[in-house]
Amino acid sequence: MSVKKTKLVEVDEHHAGQRIDNYLLAYFTKVPKSRIYRALRNGEVRVNKKRVKPPYRVKIGDIVRIPPIQDSESIQKSVVLDDQQVEQLEKLILFENEHLLVINKPSGLAAHSGSGDRWGVIEGFRYSREHQPFLELAHRIDKETSGCLVLAKSRRALLDVQSSLHAENSVKQYQLLVKGRWQVNRYVCEHLLEKQTASQAGPKMKSGDQGKPAKTLFTTRELLGQHSLMMATIETGRTHQIRVHAQLEGHPVAGDKRYGDFEYNRSLQKLGLKRMFLHASFLKLELEDFSQTYEFVAPLPGELKQICRQLRQSG
Repeated sequence: MSVKKTKLVEVDEHHAGQRIDNYLLAYFTKVPKSRIYRALRNGEVRVNKKRVKPPYRVKIGDIVRIPPIQDSESIQKSVVLDDQQVEQLEKLILFENEHLLVINKPSGLAAHSGSGDRWGVIEGFRYSREHQPFLELAHRIDKETSGCLVLAKSRRALLDVQSSLHAENSVKQYQLLVKGRWQVNRYVCEHLLEKQTASQAGPKMKSGDQGKPAKTLFTTRELLGQHSLMMATIETGRTHQIRVHAQLEGHPVAGDKRYGDFEYNRSLQKLGLKRMFLHASFLKLELEDFSQTYEFVAPLPGELKQICRQLRQSG
């Protein structure tokens, strides 16, 4: 969508609680994210005649000033998938009901468009479910990470899932392979994390005194020679949290090009590892609004199982 004249739009119950940046991204479906954030920074967007920052959550009755933003050559083209792509997306589904759509996302498929990706999971399913009135990502996982990813089919479900993800009774577990022999049983890592740089590939995180709290629980599942198959349970959801915490403990994730060990990654490439070995394997949600508990299990992908078999054989 493009807007030729300034508009004043009143927020209704279907959009209440949404961040203003996400509200605008849904409104301007064909405008680059950078243009949306520039409009917020410059004060082109106003809520109740006041400037707001991206984290601001709109409320019922808020009056949002929508600035005139035109389509340009840089605007993303409408997503069109072929039948084979739609079929592949449908095969990813782990669970679906009237409230949720849960998939086992493969490595290499982004959760959403941007940073060189014309489309991601959310755009793909919106295309394949064009008659679905509401469909949003309830959370995100890195493009290189595989595993459980939840999409919500209503604003009510979206807020319920997001609330559950921040609650203590939720469980978010990942399987990962790391460099070295790391023998631990429920080892808690709590390095503070802060953004170091921003680039086309996104922010890079580091440990720092000014960082935000982050908590990861590491448990060894199996020692595979000079490698360790681990389980990581996260109690916070900071950017790249598991990857940075593992690296800070001296055991970088296998195949991690950003925080990993180059020589280590190259040695595993010779065994056939062509991706990062990090997989969101289990997710437990307790949805208070729906009085329902869900547990989702995403089996370890075949290519990662094969790497483990090879490492066991090589001793």
